[in-house]
Amino acid sequence: MKKRLWIAALCMGSGLVLVAARLVELTVVQHRELADQAANQHHKRIRWTSQRGTIVDRNGTPLVLSLAVESLFAHPAQLPDGVDERLPALAAALGVPAPQVAQRLKKSASFVWLQRRVSPRLAAQVRSLGIDGIGSQPSERRVYPQGSLAAPLLGFTDIDAKGLAGVEQSYDHYLRGRPAELTGLRDAFGRVIFAQGVDTAPSRTFEVRLSLDARLQYIAEHELARAVEAHAAKAGTVVILDPRSFAVLAMAQVPSFDPHNPAATPAADRRNRLVSEVYEPGSTLKALLAAAALDSRLVHAEEQIFCEQGRYRIGRRTVRDHRPHGWLSFAEIIKHSSNIGAAKVVERLGQPTYFRYLRAFGLGQTSGIDLPAESSGLLSADRHWPDIKLATVSFGYGVAVTPLQLAAAFATLANDGMLMRPYVVQDIRDSEGTVLEANRPQYVWQAVRPETAQQVVGLLEQVVEPGGTGWRARLEGFRVAGKTGTSQKLDAEGAYSARAHIASFVGIVPADAPRLVIAITVDEPRRGGYYGGQVAAPVFRAIASQAVAALGVEAAPVPVQPVPIQVAGPTRSDPSPSPDGLGRPNFLGLSLREALRLADRNGWRVSTTGSGYVVAQAVQHDPHTAQPFYRLSLAPTRPTGVEEGVL
Repeated sequence: MKKRLWIAALCMGSGLVLVAARLVELTVVQHRELADQAANQHHKRIRWTSQRGTIVDRNGTPLVLSLAVESLFAHPAQLPDGVDERLPALAAALGVPAPQVAQRLKKSASFVWLQRRVSPRLAAQVRSLGIDGIGSQPSERRVYPQGSLAAPLLGFTDIDAKGLAGVEQSYDHYLRGRPAELTGLRDAFGRVIFAQGVDTAPSRTFEVRLSLDARLQYIAEHELARAVEAHAAKAGTVVILDPRSFAVLAMAQVPSFDPHNPAATPAADRRNRLVSEVYEPGSTLKALLAAAALDSRLVHAEEQIFCEQGRYRIGRRTVRDHRPHGWLSFAEIIKHSSNIGAAKVVERLGQPTYFRYLRAFGLGQTSGIDLPAESSGLLSADRHWPDIKLATVSFGYGVAVTPLQLAAAFATLANDGMLMRPYVVQDIRDSEGTVLEANRPQYVWQAVRPETAQQVVGLLEQVVEPGGTGWRARLEGFRVAGKTGTSQKLDAEGAYSARAHIASFVGIVPADAPRLVIAITVDEPRRGGYYGGQVAAPVFRAIASQAVAALGVEAAPVPVQPVPIQVAGPTRSDPSPSPDGLGRPNFLGLSLREALRLADRNGWRVSTTGSGYVVAQAVQHDPHTAQPFYRLSLAPTRPTGVEEGVL
């Protein structure tokens, strides 16, 4: 008996221990999991987000809106018997084949989507069929009222309205809003009774207002598309900045895509090329070379530089100009876009100084624009560049930029040398119009002295004058400054192609009070030339003429600087001058070519202003070297009689 009592007590004790252990497991170890299961059985939480915010341009023109739609779903396990008889009607309402609908409904999953983002009318038609286990839930679809206007900049969303590119991605946290939850109790039949109210109030709908001007965007896209078609080009880009704030007024690219159906377009055409793709800028970079050289005081605009008649050897390589030049002033080197002149000037600068100035203009680094996937470009940070690399970088080879970087560099010149951060979003507002966040002009640093920037803009005005490479960019009633560029592309073997080019032009208008900086690239033009002055400069003129009208910029007469002409003495018919009373050569009445030839023969350095024939001359001394030189003033026509004058 005693033995049996011990056995019974041991069994009962073991049972109690097991029960206690189970209680500990349920109340301590599995407490959170079981509590969550109980809550799910007794409560129902419905989670949703507010409607995605809108995107408008700077004037309030809607660019992206959200349209209320519905998404149809099914619970295959809850479908009633005989549902197969209703499949034809369901398939007809959905607009898909009946076998496809039947395949979805036969899945073992507890939930399947029948069709996403359908119109409320179609959803009501499906509900009217009265099929248990098939329902709908509210959804939304992004709508682009302006079609494909600025599509790469705006970006697009996925099926769940999450931003995947462009502004939609950068400002997704504002556009998507904060989720809200509604909690209800389940009764014995599983029905939901909302008794506890809303836990979290739905967030306000936000509006993202861009710095973009839809009018300028349309002009840029229209004129760029015309140019790409006219020149049978592969692609093209246009970016327009306000140099006073670096606000982006337009970003256009061809080809583009339909934001309503982005998947139908290759990924390369959906990417915003203006911030993510780089190219070698060619001679447009000579504007930055001019700024570096003038700011360093290593050259002055009137200084004469011999351009070697179009061929200049550097080591085993030869630098060539598109046409031969002899003596050119530094201003004329920029005007006629001489590679050899640029190479000789950069030799004075040296790699460290030139590199420092290129970085100061924002090259080789991201601009900080509020768009995703921005490239920093390519600018070698090696301390020692080979001589030929230094020369080629002076005229835009061996360095790569994005169109936005180059536009920002020219905007720096137009902004008295101040580099600022570009931006595309002006501000973010709630549904009541309250500004929650705003982008304001953000100063980065002073790239060059204000007087240097103004002087470079003056040099760039000469590029657009008759005889300059960018004369096709001239705009009636406005002073225009700009620079052309033509660069060869690399082929599949890594060599520069003789057929594939990028034509570019960057312009500032009005040059005397800058309002717009417009940068244009045309990729691989195959018809009607391939130089920047032939292909891109006319696009600038077409865009700028309409843009200044849209912005209400008033035209002003372009001032003409008079050239002093002193007429006296007998008419000179003999083109070969005779020395003056002091034994110095007399340049009066000579053409520029004749004057330069005479100066070279007599060992004199000359500085010129104007073009045509020498009408006045004076001997001056260089303030840096104290060496004497002739300052010559030229006029378009040879005077009938001249004497030496002082400028």
